[in-house]
Amino acid sequence: MEQQYQAILDFAYQLAERASDMILKASAERWTSSTDVEEKANSADLVTKTDQAVEEMIKTAVADKYPTHKFIGEESYAAGDESPLTDEFTWIVDPVDGTMNFVHSNPFVACSIGVTHLSQPVIGVIALPFFNQIYSARQGGGAFMNRTTPLPLTGGIPQPLTELSKCMIGTEWGSHRSAHKVEQITKSLARLIGDPSKGVEGAIMTHALRNTGSSACTIAAVAAGQNDMYWYAGCYPWDVCAGAIILSETGGFFHGGKDDFARDAPIKDVLMSRRYVFVRAVPPSKTESAQEIQRRLVKELYDVVEEWDIAGN
Repeated sequence: MEQQYQAILDFAYQLAERASDMILKASAERWTSSTDVEEKANSADLVTKTDQAVEEMIKTAVADKYPTHKFIGEESYAAGDESPLTDEFTWIVDPVDGTMNFVHSNPFVACSIGVTHLSQPVIGVIALPFFNQIYSARQGGGAFMNRTTPLPLTGGIPQPLTELSKCMIGTEWGSHRSAHKVEQITKSLARLIGDPSKGVEGAIMTHALRNTGSSACTIAAVAAGQNDMYWYAGCYPWDVCAGAIILSETGGFFHGGKDDFARDAPIKDVLMSRRYVFVRAVPPSKTESAQEIQRRLVKELYDVVEEWDIAGN
């Protein structure tokens, strides 16, 4: 199976390189022509024809090389193809993650290509075209940036992390911004960033919150050791599948929302749940294993924040 996974990874990497070229070319053309932009749901969630072209390129190439493999893509899903996750090889793809960034020429844009087998993420490639970076991993093969640089980027050696208050946490606002949802999100973020000594009730005052506008970019940063955690409810499997295996291969921790985490739900359920938490690799302490530390940090996070309704997202 190792050789088969490696062959699929090599092919996925080639597709990520092609996708990067397409994204960069489309971005350059925006300055000389008016690329069509369609409004998907509201002014905060735009999709360009680049999304559709990149996904079609990947989907066609996969069908030609691996005709028995399944495919779940953001654009295919939007068009009504809601394929379930099975034990068969399944490609889970977000062709352009961070479309709002792309529209505004913000460089935090990614192409995320994940592959599951036996309902588990086993191969992941995240291309960040504007940074000339590609993060990749396969199950049992380690995780790398640009093929040869081991992750995390701290020399491949995880750095200590023992307290939630010392974390830099990535999260997102999302595109569905009703008054009720914005209030729920704001309350949780206030608890994470607020100073309890200055009247913010229930706050723990973490080091920082970061919002890149791209789940794949943020998860890549967690795998690289540049962010400590990523927590969000409302994104989709294609946003996180590739990142889940890349992070796992660094020694990081990936799980679901409060309920799934509490019952230690199987990864198949977590992947399709649309509620996710990621913790970077950490070394063990004298009293806790690495995973015990990661799980404790997640529990502490979930003791502080409130989850919001993702229906309609």
